[in-house]
Amino acid sequence: MKKVLIIAAILFVVMGIVATAGLLYVGYRVKNRIEKEAASLRHDNSRPAPVTVAAAAEATGRRVDACSLLSKEEASQILGVAVERTQAKEATGQSTCQYFAKARSQQEKMASVASAFGAIAKGGATPEPDVKPNEAYKIGQQTGMNDLVKGLGGLAAPEGAPFLAVTVSWDNGRQAMSMLKGVIAGNSAGVKTTEDLAGIGDEALMGPVDSFLAFVKGQTEVQIDLSQIPKGRDKGVAIARTIAPRI
Repeated sequence: MKKVLIIAAILFVVMGIVATAGLLYVGYRVKNRIEKEAASLRHDNSRPAPVTVAAAAEATGRRVDACSLLSKEEASQILGVAVERTQAKEATGQSTCQYFAKARSQQEKMASVASAFGAIAKGGATPEPDVKPNEAYKIGQQTGMNDLVKGLGGLAAPEGAPFLAVTVSWDNGRQAMSMLKGVIAGNSAGVKTTEDLAGIGDEALMGPVDSFLAFVKGQTEVQIDLSQIPKGRDKGVAIARTIAPRI
């Protein structure tokens, strides 16, 4: 009987991992779709938007290297990991800063996954997460499943991948945010997998499984890739609140 209960418990956890991995997959699909659509918005001159005084003022806003919005020292302090270097990547209407930490060995990654799995197992004795129907995103945060899924994803991450990335798109930010929300809704089967965040720019949200944070300020949109970051929700918010006043 005891053996049956153990097997049932393992199956339950695995099912949870699969479900949450599905949400993470939604996050990646959304990220890739938005990047493509945002690029088309930047290059599509067939749909010129009416120019208002406010839009003209926003269009003349300060455009800077994304790496100047968050120093590696600030990133290190927020992430709790020593960031060794940054790398800037520029594209039309867009600037990205990649933050690289010391590469972890496969053994260290496995230890991280084991730790996350152990935390979930210990939490099995506590009450189930108390969430409302429109707060599905809280389940992964409260159970620790988000960190486990990120740890599993880290095992397959390519060697030399950045630990954190911040992408700033200077044009059509509001359209990109609207599109982002639409794509997420279309891939989430009516379940709210994102969290609306207050006090960051004009509008902000945390993506599925805390895999990214996006916010818009004026016509500028910022996406913070948190797919490698454990406890990504709080760290992402701290990063966004550091960046937003500098745009």
